[in-house]
Amino acid sequence: MTQQTAPQGDNLFHVVLRGALLPTAVAGVLTSIVLAFFRGVDGGVAGLIGVAIGLAFFASGLFIVGRFVKDTTEPMLFMAVGMAVYFAQVLLLLGVLVIARRIEVFDSYAAGIALLVSVLVWQGAQMRAWRRARVPVYRERADGADSTLDRSAS
Repeated sequence: MTQQTAPQGDNLFHVVLRGALLPTAVAGVLTSIVLAFFRGVDGGVAGLIGVAIGLAFFASGLFIVGRFVKDTTEPMLFMAVGMAVYFAQVLLLLGVLVIARRIEVFDSYAAGIALLVSVLVWQGAQMRAWRRARVPVYRERADGADSTLDRSAS
């Protein structure tokens, strides 16, 4: 049985980014068209803005983590960078939401619906992309021995 691993020479996070970006953008545009039909042009524009916010939020996180974490077998580095990036994203998103609430002509209901659809599609597409990337859980030793139990050290 051969073990399939993540694509060589390509950052795993970029593979996942490409796998989630297109489905989310398509779903967001379709949602904005439906919102424009039911809530008018302002709803459609607000929907596009909501989708853009969602895409920027998720894509920037994956892109930045991919820049700092090249080796996914370092869990402490992966977690530290991921948490720092997520904290910065949440603070930035809070600022965007505070500014958006002050704009009276902005249809926040339509933007919220489009953002929710974007979040759900992104999460599903991201899980699918991670699954297709076949990330190895452990590394096999060159001599073919089991890497989880090192009996020679006993």
